[in-house]
Amino acid sequence: MNFLFQVLRPIEWVIAQLLTLIHALFTALGMPDGPGTTWGLAVMCLVVVIRVCLIPLFVRQVHGMRAMQAIQPRIQRIQRKYASRSDPRSKEAMQREIMALQQESGANPLGSCMPALIQAPILCSLYYVLQSLPAIASGASEPLGGLDRAIAGDVESSSIAGVRLFESFGTASGDGSRAVIVTVVAIMCLTMFAMQWILIHRNTPRETMESSQFRTQRMAAFLFPAIYVVSGFTLPFGVLLYWMTNNLWNLAQTLVQLRWFPTPGSVAGERKEARDHARENARRAAAGLPSIERELAEAARVVANERRGREQNARTRNPRARRRSVIKASRRRA
Repeated sequence: MNFLFQVLRPIEWVIAQLLTLIHALFTALGMPDGPGTTWGLAVMCLVVVIRVCLIPLFVRQVHGMRAMQAIQPRIQRIQRKYASRSDPRSKEAMQREIMALQQESGANPLGSCMPALIQAPILCSLYYVLQSLPAIASGASEPLGGLDRAIAGDVESSSIAGVRLFESFGTASGDGSRAVIVTVVAIMCLTMFAMQWILIHRNTPRETMESSQFRTQRMAAFLFPAIYVVSGFTLPFGVLLYWMTNNLWNLAQTLVQLRWFPTPGSVAGERKEARDHARENARRAAAGLPSIERELAEAARVVANERRGREQNARTRNPRARRRSVIKASRRRA
């Protein structure tokens, strides 16, 4: 535990410093200083700052997920190839083939976990920062980053909808405060479930939907919100605000992903192809050009004419073929 505390201490310092800087920015824009909702908004704005910094990782995550989902049918073929073999050598060979396929396609199975792995220590550090507010305000602990004794007292006294940032469901006073915490936890669960459901049912290739892995992913869509319910009632309200804002960001990011970067072969991918097709036809119509369908039909007609011309030339050069074609023509007339 002491080792974990030492590892997270620099992250706690950064988070405390960011909170005070964001709060100072809000007060410079005219929001009230001292205890109040400004500190709660600073916690929520902390999510925006962190997630903007994680956008490059999100782009890599999208490409990694698309690559992994695109090669899932080939991975399943490799698994079926070794399904009847249970010896260790065959299992190692199967793993080598799968890893070679992932390297060839540039797919990283851990790429989709990177944003979550990075945010885990941030959540833990924010938890420790909020938990240490009473000790810093009373002088029992040293200042942390920009949180000196006076500022820590202001943050400790700050509340949103009557709930202080460091309070949890068990320590909150009054049914109204607990109802606010329950509402925030419900929003966390609903946004998490919506994001999981959209990704599984709209951004998964149709071939993968028929596999056992898809059933496992569908169960996870219900499992993660259940974990939120358990942990949500034990965490400080400030952490819940951070988590809820982060889930809302994730849901919006998922909708952007499905709109512009869907997985090929998925429902979202088919819808994007239809939108791109309609947009291209509209552009061609505005420019006075033929539609995609008309262009394809014209190309097919040209190919068919060229094939018939080659066949006609071949019959002309081959007397036997010419006689056979004459005989066939006369039989058809008869």
